[in-house]
Amino acid sequence: MPIDGGPVLIPETEIVAPLIKKIVADYSQRDVTERSILDALDVILNEPASPQLIGHGRTWLGQNLERYIELNGTVMMFPTGQEIMTQPQNLCPYWHPSNSRSFQAPSIQGDIKDLKAIESYITLPKDRELLIYTYLVLCLMPDKQQLALEITGERSSDASKLQQLIKNLVDPVRKETAIRDIPKTVKEIDRCAWRHHAISLEDIEDSLSPVVQRRLFEYLRKAPLNWKPVGCHESTSTLMVSRTCILSSSEPVITYDALSDVTLSLEMPPLSYTQQVSPSFSTPKQQRITGRLQATIFNALLTLLGKVHSQAGRMRIEREVPAKWRDFCRIGVIVSIALTRSDTLFWLQYDAYWKERLCEITEEEPVAQAIVDYISKNDIKEAIEKPVKAWFATLAEHQPIWASESKWPREPRGLGSALKRIAPLLEAQRITCYSNGKRGSYRHWVIGPRPPSLEETLRDIHEFL
Repeated sequence: MPIDGGPVLIPETEIVAPLIKKIVADYSQRDVTERSILDALDVILNEPASPQLIGHGRTWLGQNLERYIELNGTVMMFPTGQEIMTQPQNLCPYWHPSNSRSFQAPSIQGDIKDLKAIESYITLPKDRELLIYTYLVLCLMPDKQQLALEITGERSSDASKLQQLIKNLVDPVRKETAIRDIPKTVKEIDRCAWRHHAISLEDIEDSLSPVVQRRLFEYLRKAPLNWKPVGCHESTSTLMVSRTCILSSSEPVITYDALSDVTLSLEMPPLSYTQQVSPSFSTPKQQRITGRLQATIFNALLTLLGKVHSQAGRMRIEREVPAKWRDFCRIGVIVSIALTRSDTLFWLQYDAYWKERLCEITEEEPVAQAIVDYISKNDIKEAIEKPVKAWFATLAEHQPIWASESKWPREPRGLGSALKRIAPLLEAQRITCYSNGKRGSYRHWVIGPRPPSLEETLRDIHEFL
């Protein structure tokens, strides 16, 4: 079995011999003795093995950072730093799950702007289309830090159509495009990882178990996946694989903090919005996606992938973004420039997304919500310093009604711990929250609005205009 990025490893000969015997019998109708097979394997194992890179993933990198992809059953290659595909001269071994289907591309060069044809089929979340296009490219680069995609909102045809379209574009399979029997254990989610490069869980009604969420998080970078031959009870090889995941539900279901931090959560427009079709502003959506339209969209995505492959290594992000979102942002800038000739629209959509996301998270943090309420109701204009005991009494008056006693700090020390935890969340909303040292028995905290930086002011002016 292959080890991703390493040589082909043969398990113990006693395990392999019966498997080879069965394969020979099934395909050649010959009865070869296990002794003959064992003798042959001993000869092979005594010869020094030559290292061989075994490709895995919908695309994979070679030793010189060239990118390979299988199209129509043929391996093609984006040379290092180039965006036009060629056919490699040497053989390129790779493996896919048996459930995978080949990408079907009528040509290897499309028009990038044809990617927007998605909008003729689906009403995308408002001002989030560049984030979705960026996510599509990211899915085709498993060597990058992956993100989970969570699609929420009313149960509508558009939510299901978007999830199925993304799955079919980045990971076409023979069966089980959407997984409706939601995994509850690590063993069940691993079984999905053996069948899919992109794990698509549709219409999740109940919450995902913490162990499943933790396993999905592990797969977003790389996680070990154990291989067991049929009829064998022990693992004989371990593969390091990357898997992205696409989830859909009426309400957010991701509660594991580490997974939430690397999740792109998008709310689909309500049915009332999508049904308002005005000839002056929009056209009716196509009821079904034709093979021709999907091929056009995929060819555009393929061309965009080549452009990102050629430029991503040189792309530098000057602004501060979360570490695990840097790959997404690098790709997003290239996608935005390719589609709009500027990175401005990507950053506007990215900032608007995070602003909305942080507000949602704040609503789930009772202490953060109390601080926002305190600043708003008292018309606080600048940060104030108080001992944590004084803040404990002040914020108690603004405790949200929905916050149970178990979620609210019981003493000043507990409040201090909560303030440390939510400080980055408040900072992103231009609210200062930091400890200014200990004086006497209590630590002093500085809390209140902070003036915007010059960069933020210019960004606000640009967004307003």
